[in-house]
Amino acid sequence: MIDLRRLQYFVAVAEHGTMAKAVDAVGVAQPTLSQQIRALEHDLGTILFDRTGRGMELTEAGRTLRDHALPLIAQAQAARVAITELEGVAAGELRIGAIPTFNTAFLPRVVARFAERYPGVRLTVEQAPAQAIESGIMAGRYDLGIAFAPPHHAELGVKILFEERLALVVAKDHPLAASRIIPLSALDSIPLALLTHAFATRRLLDRAVEGRTTLQVRIEMNSIEALLALARDGTAPTVLTDKSLGSPRDLAIVPIGPQAIRRKAALLWPVHRYNSAAARAFLDMTAKLIPEYARVGSSVPVER
Repeated sequence: MIDLRRLQYFVAVAEHGTMAKAVDAVGVAQPTLSQQIRALEHDLGTILFDRTGRGMELTEAGRTLRDHALPLIAQAQAARVAITELEGVAAGELRIGAIPTFNTAFLPRVVARFAERYPGVRLTVEQAPAQAIESGIMAGRYDLGIAFAPPHHAELGVKILFEERLALVVAKDHPLAASRIIPLSALDSIPLALLTHAFATRRLLDRAVEGRTTLQVRIEMNSIEALLALARDGTAPTVLTDKSLGSPRDLAIVPIGPQAIRRKAALLWPVHRYNSAAARAFLDMTAKLIPEYARVGSSVPVER
C-alpha cells in the first residue's frame, strides 16, 4: 500500500518542479522530502522524476502516478472533513483559490460578510492563476475556486457569477476620460502599462488585438494596485476588467469596443467530492451577493 503522506510529497514536488520550492508547501526539511521521494520510488520500483539542471521533471511513470494520486489525496481530505462534521465540530477550515483581479475588488466583500456570519471557520484565500486554481481544487488544496467559465476540468462544478469586460482605465483628467467607448484599434496610439502574460486579463487582451493592431506596451507589472497607481497619477493608462475595479472615484473606466471583449467569472468546486458545510455556506452566500456586486459599474454602456 502506498503511503498517503508520500503521495502528498510527490504531488508537491511535481507541481513546484523543484525540491526547494516544494518544501514550503509541505512543511518539511529538504533532506526529509528527498528521502521520502526516494522511498516512494523504491516502493514502486520505478523512477518518478528526471533530475535535470532545471529541476525535477516527471517521467512517464511519474505522470501516471500523478494522475491517480490527485483524486486519492482529494478524497482523503474530503473524508476528514466529512468525519469532522459528523462529530459535530462547529469550527472548520475553508480554503479558496482566487485569481488576482477578483481578490482585489469582489472577494473582500464576500469574505468580510462570511467571516462576520461564521466566526468559527478559519478562512484561507490564496491568489493564484486560473489553471493553478483548477488543479488545486482537483488535488484537494482548495475547497473552492473563483476563476473563469468554462473550466478546463470537466469534473468541476460551475456557477456563473457575472460577466465582465475589458476596459481602458485612465485618470479622471485624461483626455479619454469622458469617452463613452474606445475602439480596439485606437489602443495602438496609447502608451500602456499592462499586467504581465501570467495574468488571464493580459492574455485575453492579447488574443483580442492579435492580427488587428499592435499595442504600445510601455510598462509591464504583476500588481493590479501598482497599475492603478500609474493610471491615477497619469504615468500610463492600463487595461483591466470593469468588475475588477469597483467604482473608483479618481479613475475613469472606458469600455473597449465596439464589440465588447467579455469573459465569465465563476465559482468552481469538485462535483465528485464531499463539500463541507463551510464550502456550501460560502457558495450560497456568494450567490446571494452576486446581484449586489454585478451592479457595480452598471453605468458602463453594454452592447446588446
